Amino acid sequence: MKINLLKASKYLAILTIALFANSANAQTTAKDTSKAKTASITYSVSDMDCKTDSKMVETALYRRKGVKSVKTIDDVITIVYDPIKVKPEELKTIIENTGTCEDPNAKVHKVIIKTP
Repeated sequence: MKINLLKASKYLAILTIALFANSANAQTTAKDTSKAKTASITYSVSDMDCKTDSKMVETALYRRKGVKSVKTIDDVITIVYDPIKVKPEELKTIIENTGTCEDPNAKVHKVIIKTP
């Protein structure tokens, strides 16, 4: 009985060490992925006449992989994105190809990069 108890204790100790080692490795991996670089760009957009227009543009941008956040204030859009996954030219094209609440097929938005 003592031998079985000692064996069980050893297995339990090994299992515990393996679980903690695996847990520490998983935490390190999570930290490494959070170091992804982002970039930010601000556009001035014409013909953003209502909140629905803004929401349509935001939704179209969020559908693109690599877009992290979109902030719209009046006719100014600031986008935080992963420059490896998406380029500023693509973001501009998405905005220009988004319709309006009056005509979802219209392509009336004109985009200008705002300089700080």
